Amino acid sequence: MKRGNASRVVGSLVKPSCLIIDEVGRCEFDKACTDLLFHVVDRRYEKDGPNTMILTSNAVASDWPQFFTGDDTLLCTLDRIFDKASVFMMRGPSYRGRGLDTFSVEAVPQATKHRGARPIAP
Repeated sequence: MKRGNASRVVGSLVKPSCLIIDEVGRCEFDKACTDLLFHVVDRRYEKDGPNTMILTSNAVASDWPQFFTGDDTLLCTLDRIFDKASVFMMRGPSYRGRGLDTFSVEAVPQATKHRGARPIAP
């Protein structure tokens, strides 16, 4: 990503009063992407006015270093994310699929004899 494009992306992610980052750890970030995340978090951290960030993950934060590349950049990012944060650890069954209808069909083969029927040649 070119420098000008990265600045525009960071700027657009700093503007909203609420930023949701879903599925942290679903993919691995190279150093450039880890740095980009730091810049977004850092600018939002310093921002005046309404500023909420919501991050979701199936991995605990102590496992996040395996998904991010870059010296101490992730540590600095986490420091800003968890300052004055509320952390909710949820355990239990997923709500995904709770409206799913499951049907079970069992087919029992039956052999029947038909008079005069001949096998069909392939």
